[in-house]
Amino acid sequence: MTNRSRRWALAACLGAPLAAAAALSGRLRTALIGARGFTDSWAAPGGFPKTLHGPAGDERILPGPPRRIASTYLAADEVLAALVPADRVIGVSAYADDPSTSNCHDAYPAGIARLRADPETVIALAPDLVCVAGYTASDPLRLLVGAGLTVARWSRFDSFADVMDEIRMLGAVVGEEARAEALAGGIAALLADVERRLAAVPRVRVLYYDPPTYTMGRGTLIDEILTRAGGENVVRELGIVGPGQIGLETVLALEPEAIITPNYADNTSILQALGADAIWRQVPAVRAGRVHEVPGAWIATVSHHAAQGLTRVARVLHPDAFAA
Repeated sequence: MTNRSRRWALAACLGAPLAAAAALSGRLRTALIGARGFTDSWAAPGGFPKTLHGPAGDERILPGPPRRIASTYLAADEVLAALVPADRVIGVSAYADDPSTSNCHDAYPAGIARLRADPETVIALAPDLVCVAGYTASDPLRLLVGAGLTVARWSRFDSFADVMDEIRMLGAVVGEEARAEALAGGIAALLADVERRLAAVPRVRVLYYDPPTYTMGRGTLIDEILTRAGGENVVRELGIVGPGQIGLETVLALEPEAIITPNYADNTSILQALGADAIWRQVPAVRAGRVHEVPGAWIATVSHHAAQGLTRVARVLHPDAFAA
């Protein structure tokens, strides 16, 4: 799997339809009938028992804190690692172990199941809570709901506000509201500190570039990171919303003063190859030596660890603001 395809799959571990659907019971197959949209889950803070409002308009009574939690996407793996002990988790996404993309690669023992695009595997674990993302395809999600499982779904990952809301939702569902509030509060405090430090700095024309062609435009968490870090995301000038692709000629035309690129274990060769490209060498940021690598696990995550990415980007764009 390529670096790009792996990262697109990070939160979609249940995204593929089940190939062996014919083997499912009739009761489960009925969950595929009557398709409709799904919503994000929520539960009121406070003691148990409590009601979890599920993605299909269902309501599940949680008699106590879930103790057999299955997480199917990386952001939930990372948040749960900060909220609950590992012995309350029976499954995490297969990407949890990848140190180039995961901030929890050492959090979960080998005995905990690693989950891919297979609802049958999740169902067989008999979890009392399944965490899914908005990326999860409709058919697998209907299978999980149709199996009678308690499902917590979250679909919004485009801002720090979304990340903090997800943390609070998961905290309420697993009965760890205080830890969740402390985690969200830490993000808020960091955002305030960065804002204070950069209040008077001139903005830097900055490009997020994930070679060979990928970038992030308006309406993404990375765009917010660049903006909060004292940058001006140059691909906004192209009208890019969400993920996008650009060629080297466009990179040169945008004239970025700095480039932020994620560092993954397997993209070093691409960055080295760019050094031999005449167009790349003409880019102002390249000529000025302002191409900054940030750990991919920090800059491409949609969990609380994105705050580390923000801090790193702010420091490389405006080092004087963080001098002792």
